[in-house]
Amino acid sequence: MSTPLQRTTRALLNAQRIAVFAHISPDGDTLGCILALTAALRALGKDATPFAADGVPAVLKGLPGADWVERNTERRDFDLAVVCDAGALNRIGTSLLPVAESAPLMIDIDHHVVLGATFGDIQFLDAKAAATAELIWRVIRSLERATGKTLVTPQIAECLLTGIITDTGSFMFANVRPQTLRLAAELQKHGAIPAQICEQIYTNRSYASQKLLARALNSLQRTEDGKIAWEHVTGRDFEELGATDEDSDGIVNHARDISGVYIGLMFREIPGRKIRVNLRGREGVAVNEIAAVFGGGGHNLAAGCSVDPPLEEAERRVVEEAIRHLNAKGL
Repeated sequence: MSTPLQRTTRALLNAQRIAVFAHISPDGDTLGCILALTAALRALGKDATPFAADGVPAVLKGLPGADWVERNTERRDFDLAVVCDAGALNRIGTSLLPVAESAPLMIDIDHHVVLGATFGDIQFLDAKAAATAELIWRVIRSLERATGKTLVTPQIAECLLTGIITDTGSFMFANVRPQTLRLAAELQKHGAIPAQICEQIYTNRSYASQKLLARALNSLQRTEDGKIAWEHVTGRDFEELGATDEDSDGIVNHARDISGVYIGLMFREIPGRKIRVNLRGREGVAVNEIAAVFGGGGHNLAAGCSVDPPLEEAERRVVEEAIRHLNAKGL
């Protein structure tokens, strides 16, 4: 019997028109994955197109191939859809669902393994991987073995190392394994430069993002026992500061980083849309279980979801669920 990696490789080689999908609110892992895989497939002569419903955040526009990314298309002639790092099919965005579902074959490549949320005709999953970039590396290497062609370039290495750096918190998270560090070293050998990646992502903030951070910290609250902290930015904050949703990226960590806090929450009020919630946790909690209650998902220590407005009610509901979660964990 063939393995998921072998079936994935065979499907990619047999297809000609391939759509590759990132998840909504894309991070470095999902974007690094779709760009690396697209580059490898194009090198094999495939008609491969990367999609991200929310586009590419400013801090990731420097990724090689970022200008390839399309937000939507009228095309329905793809013979293969590949979804990277989404956790669930609906997380590619409602606008792109018809595109993915029109393909006769779908592959799910992910390190999120959510009970009841698996999808696709072929599933290449590994919950122990620190980033989906680890799985895309295996896929590209498998394509090399199958075709006898060298596919890994410095550009592909940069995309995959970006995925690993962002999904491990610069190797600070508990998901880092020896294999993760070995792969990071291998990608550096292939031309990826960690210092440049980190500078682009972490020290290249807009002025509006720093002002937005100030607003969020001014709203900071915590439970009486100090185990849960949360903050928010309002639609008015975005308007007055000329900030965008991506300017809020990373703010949630300031709530989680408080001493004694197990769960940090960040609420973003976007006019005309649901309240977006970022969740971050410390070892011992599973914030993706909290997110799942509201139809979201993610990792044990980093997740997201969307909740109906108003903002105050969304905060109340999510904080109460976080309290229940900690009580169930005995924390």
